[in-house]
Amino acid sequence: MKQTIWLRLVILIFVVEIMPFRVFAEEAETHGKTILVLNSINFNLPWSKSVYWYLHDAIKSKGVSVQAESLSVPALRDVREARALTDHLRKKYAQAPDAIVFIGDPGFIVCRELFDDIWKDVPVIIANARDRLPASIDVLLSHEPLTQVNTIPASIWRKGCNVTTLKQDYDMKKCIEMMRRLMPGMNRLAFISDDRYISEMARNDMQAVVSESFPDLVLEQLSTVSMSTEALLDTLRRYDQHTGLIYYSWFESHNKSDNNYLFDHLQDVICNFVNAPLFLLEDADLSNNTFAGGYYVSASSFGESLLTLVDRVLKGEQPRDIPESSGGTALATLSYPVLEAYGISSALYPKDAIYVNQPQTLFQQYKKTILLTLLIVLSFIGAIILYIYILTKTKRRLQEAKEKAEQANQLKSAFLANMSHEIRTPLNAIVGFSNMLPHVDTKEEMTEYASIIENNTELLLQLINDILDMAKIESGTYDFHNMEVDVNQVMEEIEQSARLRIKSSDIEIVFEERLPDCIFYTDRNRLVQILMNFIGNAAKFTTKGSIRFGYRMHTSDTIYFYVSDTGCGMSDEQCKHVFERFVKFNPFIQGTGLGLSICQMIVEKQGGIIGVDSKMGEGSVFWFTLPYLQK
Repeated sequence: MKQTIWLRLVILIFVVEIMPFRVFAEEAETHGKTILVLNSINFNLPWSKSVYWYLHDAIKSKGVSVQAESLSVPALRDVREARALTDHLRKKYAQAPDAIVFIGDPGFIVCRELFDDIWKDVPVIIANARDRLPASIDVLLSHEPLTQVNTIPASIWRKGCNVTTLKQDYDMKKCIEMMRRLMPGMNRLAFISDDRYISEMARNDMQAVVSESFPDLVLEQLSTVSMSTEALLDTLRRYDQHTGLIYYSWFESHNKSDNNYLFDHLQDVICNFVNAPLFLLEDADLSNNTFAGGYYVSASSFGESLLTLVDRVLKGEQPRDIPESSGGTALATLSYPVLEAYGISSALYPKDAIYVNQPQTLFQQYKKTILLTLLIVLSFIGAIILYIYILTKTKRRLQEAKEKAEQANQLKSAFLANMSHEIRTPLNAIVGFSNMLPHVDTKEEMTEYASIIENNTELLLQLINDILDMAKIESGTYDFHNMEVDVNQVMEEIEQSARLRIKSSDIEIVFEERLPDCIFYTDRNRLVQILMNFIGNAAKFTTKGSIRFGYRMHTSDTIYFYVSDTGCGMSDEQCKHVFERFVKFNPFIQGTGLGLSICQMIVEKQGGIIGVDSKMGEGSVFWFTLPYLQK
């Protein structure tokens, strides 16, 4: 038991004292470091903006400095402009950061040469990475359709660099399955995308998914490669509700000197030209009720995976030793008002989806008011119940107090009557035989009278002492003086004293059971008082035989003492009352007086238990236990 308590204490100390130092040490590992976030396009895009700020806020809270650059790769017209961009980064970040995060592969392709000189072996994480990339910067900047001929495995671009990657998986199959659930009559699918290489790869993936899993669907690729924005809007206007629409992105530059290419303004107006809901492959703001949603990884879920990677790298783990992985967990996220606006029955809505702007029930709308009102009502009811309970309890306590007072008055009267009788008996003997002393004729008769007077004087003195002890115990002024007590020595002294007091040759006094050695912390005088009282009480009811006493360990923290006799014994009913005051079961034999009651009070005050085991005609065993305390 003690070992378990100590073990729990050690664990508690570890949690309370050591764990904060561990957290502090982990934060100290990353404090003062710098991370550079390079966005292949810009931070105006909803997805990249959300991921960046999720990462930024989490890292900054750990004392890490965050710097960011928008590379605007799609706006670069040739290799010369790409070189100008890398020269700018070379000068601005000549002091290499502790880690670099790329959002998208294009930025890494453009900056690849920097990892052969000033950023050599700098830890790199590429988020939203792809398996195949343009074979050269020229191919990347040309915006030509990507094929197996003009692309290469991404591992070739990353060879020799300290890189790990985090993919953003597009679960196109589950997205289309969800669309068909919501639009049972869907027989056509239009995929809207632009001419970026990442869009080209998305188109290829979409073509493969539809061919393999949905051969009955007609897939139409709507891209800036083959049409203008005006043509796109005209096409969308002609589609009915049997055509499913997936919007990926639509970046278009009106001339080569502006950066409009980098802004997707179509999102603001496209919903006005469609007759069916627009679905997405990646996270976007659904609160403005433009898009219906989709089956994708949320920006926060992806950001959490990216943050985990960044933490590992900042704490010293090398990216090249971290296998590539996919970020976040995909879930269905839908805009309730958009689905409702296109007349889609709520019975078709997926139950496990997350719904944005879902209409609130009456309870949800007035939740705070209802809960506050309910709380007030319950508090009022609770106050009434408490008031009734207090009144009932007070009444019950008054009744109990009245009954106890009446009982105490009866007990007091009985106690005074018993005490008067007990005191009067020895006093009568003392007075009577004292008056007879002047009239005795022989010395033997005088000696007999003097002995009777002496015995009754001792009895009266003992009775007065018992009354004083009981009064002290009940008033709480009875003092216990604990000390180290050698139990064997005390028991041997009691044995000798008892033999002197009990002079009958028909009664044997025996200290029979002991431990080889026992010293514990208790009040020596009270221990002697209890045992002598037990032995004296046994002598009153034992005419022949033996009085035996001893002790043993009852439990690991309790000592058991006992006194047994071969006297007249008691019935079970008598055993129940034996520790009461002035108990007298036999009118021809002296009663127990106050001794046993005082013994009971002393034992219980010291945290022990007292009792008796007896059978009529076979004797009794009075026993008690005390806590085994050591200094």
